[in-house]
Amino acid sequence: MWQSYIYGLHWKHDGKMYYDELPAESKEDAAEYFIDHMRDDVMLIKIELVGPNEGGVREYSHRPDTPSPFKPLVARRRLDKDDNAR
Repeated sequence: MWQSYIYGLHWKHDGKMYYDELPAESKEDAAEYFIDHMRDDVMLIKIELVGPNEGGVREYSHRPDTPSPFKPLVARRRLDKDDNAR
């Protein structure tokens, strides 16, 4: 049976420590995802298992005014196709 877990990620930015939670199948998957998508000015400190991913809605662990560890997403649009055409 496929199981997903919630991992707590402790990371550092500008000398301040932050904490976020990330769903993943293993600790290695959580670390790999964070490292692959983190910004250059962020350092991953520690990963710990929080518990099984029960589904449902989870609140973000950080306040909206704290920096995000991840690089901003870039929207990709096809310029050769009209988005409004059916």
